[in-house]
Amino acid sequence: MKLKTKLTILCAALLLAVAVSLTAAMLWQVREQSYEALLQSTEETLNDLVDDFGTAVYRSSTDGLDSLSRKVLLTYCFRSCSVPGSALTVNGECLSASAQIDPERYLDVRYGGIQSAKACVNGRHFLILGRVTDAWGMDCSVYLAADATYIYSQLWQLSGRFALLALSIGLLGLGAVYWMISRTLRPLSRLSEAAGSIADGNYSQRVPVVSQDEVSTLAGNFNRMALAVETHVDTLREQNERQKLFVGAVTHELKTPLTSLLLNVNTLRNVYLPEEKQEALLTSMDSQLHWLETMVRKLLTLLSMKKNAKIAPVSVPELLTQVRELTRPIMEKYGTSLEITCNGDILPVDKDLMCIALVNLVENSAKASASGQTIRIQASEMGFTVTDHGRGIPEKDLQRVTDPFYMGDPSRSKANGGFGLGLALVREIAAVHGGTLVLESTLGEGTTARIVIGNQTVTCR
Repeated sequence: MKLKTKLTILCAALLLAVAVSLTAAMLWQVREQSYEALLQSTEETLNDLVDDFGTAVYRSSTDGLDSLSRKVLLTYCFRSCSVPGSALTVNGECLSASAQIDPERYLDVRYGGIQSAKACVNGRHFLILGRVTDAWGMDCSVYLAADATYIYSQLWQLSGRFALLALSIGLLGLGAVYWMISRTLRPLSRLSEAAGSIADGNYSQRVPVVSQDEVSTLAGNFNRMALAVETHVDTLREQNERQKLFVGAVTHELKTPLTSLLLNVNTLRNVYLPEEKQEALLTSMDSQLHWLETMVRKLLTLLSMKKNAKIAPVSVPELLTQVRELTRPIMEKYGTSLEITCNGDILPVDKDLMCIALVNLVENSAKASASGQTIRIQASEMGFTVTDHGRGIPEKDLQRVTDPFYMGDPSRSKANGGFGLGLALVREIAAVHGGTLVLESTLGEGTTARIVIGNQTVTCR
């Protein structure tokens, strides 16, 4: 059973209970008021009857009358002023009765004013009042029985009308409640539909927020949750795509040297070659193996740096001295020089990773510079800057040079022993230190690489 139906049934039951309670209270109030009015009018009639009976007795003379004659005279006096429903008893003996019931059976009257009782005889209801008065030394009980059946007839008619009214109001109220519940729960239905849509993979599904109540608050929280799920899924999807591209790129890069190695091994095994050509093949194989070893080492560094990063205060002069020593061979190979300016003493970095980043940037600058040009490293409290005046990076390649294995000019990169991993390493190292990598370069004028430490941006120009 749906929640809307359950709430409607519950509200209907509450409305019915309230209607029944109100109807019962109103009918009880009407009955009490009707009995109160009947009691007052009957008391007045009984008092008038007793007064008239007393006057008739007072005017009658009992001289020389025996007991029987006195009772006959009392009966005559009472009947002269009696009203319908009245009765007279003397010492337990009924002398006159015009009531439809025996009032003495239901009411034992004693001195002390008017007493009353209710009786139901053969489906008819009576209000019985009685009062004791004295006549010639005898205790006379005067009764008056008023028919109250009409009260219950009126109550029955009123109950039918109240029931019809309650039914009408209940149906209208039930319709209004059903409409209100449907309107209130409509956002929950939308939430359910949106949840089902998200479960089916539509992570962009959202629920409109149209008010400020609790259900709308829930809808807003649901939208924030859906956005978080969508963002997380997009991130995972992007990571998965990057991993696929990375694996594909690794496979492509390894395929060529491995194929060449296998071909050379088969040649050495199956073809007779002069000693000079064998040495040449072995030299080529050795170079290819060193190339593979270097690439695998860089790949391992790229994959494991985030787990193994240890950021701690590092002496900047010592770090730059190490970079100078590691880049000396590449400087000599390309005929370039390295100029270092240090304006800071201590920076919180991972020394090994930052050394790898700076060495890669210096090597890239050396490969892009002409012989005799100078490459500059400047260190400050904000980070590091590497500047060259080489050939620069074409604008079409600027946004992709940080992708693993991307090489704008593959032939030149292969000739320089490149893998397309250097700037990818720099970008990841910058990310480890809380930064990002943005490249800007002018073709024919050179490139400036600026790394900002901490939560700053790592920018390359």
